[in-house]
Amino acid sequence: MENIKKDVWLSIHSTQSFEGCPQEEVNLVTAARLYRKNDKYYIAYDESEITGLEGTRTTLKIDGKTVALIRTGRFASELLFLERQRHVGLYQTPYGMATIATHTSRIQNTIGEGGGALVIDYTVEIDHSVAGSHHFEMTVATQPFVQ
Repeated sequence: MENIKKDVWLSIHSTQSFEGCPQEEVNLVTAARLYRKNDKYYIAYDESEITGLEGTRTTLKIDGKTVALIRTGRFASELLFLERQRHVGLYQTPYGMATIATHTSRIQNTIGEGGGALVIDYTVEIDHSVAGSHHFEMTVATQPFVQ
């Protein structure tokens, strides 16, 4: 397969639930870059005020049912999602670096050259205690989304 690069549009919807707190929801539509290299897909976009991660570039590296979320810039971090597996990683917060673990219960991936969708359900552990559950949905389109 040859390598590709193209401009795309992302629609991201995520919810996070932490014990004792109201559910947080983020909805974002943004321009991004989709590329394929060595049979893996990459999606890169710049975070904004909406996500609270302004000054950060997020890249998703997608290889079937393995997804790496790599952030560079102001809030650097790397999280790995593998279905039915736990992964420990570092996460930069406004208060400093934290070690967190993700446990992924589900990954659905249809990302390809023409776009597609990615869904990830996971929990986050901080200091070996489950801190919250997360649901992440991303739709990739080659045309802008119609409002």
